[in-house]
Amino acid sequence: MGGMESSVRLLLLTICLLAQIVMLPANAQDKKVLGVELDTRFLVPACNPGETAFPSRPCFNNAATNRKAWGADEYFVFLPNAGTPPYVRGEIRVAVLNGIVEAVQIGTWGVQAQGIALESLTKKYGAPTRARQEQQNTLRSRFPMQFAEWDFKDFSVKLDGTTGSIDWGRIEVSSHRYRKLIGDYEKRQPASAAK
Repeated sequence: MGGMESSVRLLLLTICLLAQIVMLPANAQDKKVLGVELDTRFLVPACNPGETAFPSRPCFNNAATNRKAWGADEYFVFLPNAGTPPYVRGEIRVAVLNGIVEAVQIGTWGVQAQGIALESLTKKYGAPTRARQEQQNTLRSRFPMQFAEWDFKDFSVKLDGTTGSIDWGRIEVSSHRYRKLIGDYEKRQPASAAK
């Protein structure tokens, strides 16, 4: 009977350990966005000449790097078609501060992609912390615009189903440090200055 007891104990211990791994909070396991991970060194290579149209690997356009007013470098990362989710529109923008990835911004196809994007983000991060829908008659759309946010210990995820027109949307995954940096910068700007 002693062998049976230790087998049962071992099985219970294994189940408990697996349950803890599966139930890890998203901030411990899901900071990676389309191959780019928050809070790590930016290691995406520069694209070779002509590679930005149909890259076979993620790469950034060295000629299009932006320096933001708050000190971050913004890289335009091109993704291979294979394996890229259908809601992604064009290249992604990666904000890097002192060599560390602080934010990833993904353009989406707006209204037609917001349902797929929301479903994908919910599958990855769980139910949103906040979500709402708005009917925007000025955009002449029959479909409500969807907005959702997920808050975690050291980063957040935001989905804007549309941004100004029905065929553009945005997903942003950013560290709280980066959002604070931008907020502090914006507070220092005169009220009349454009963001």
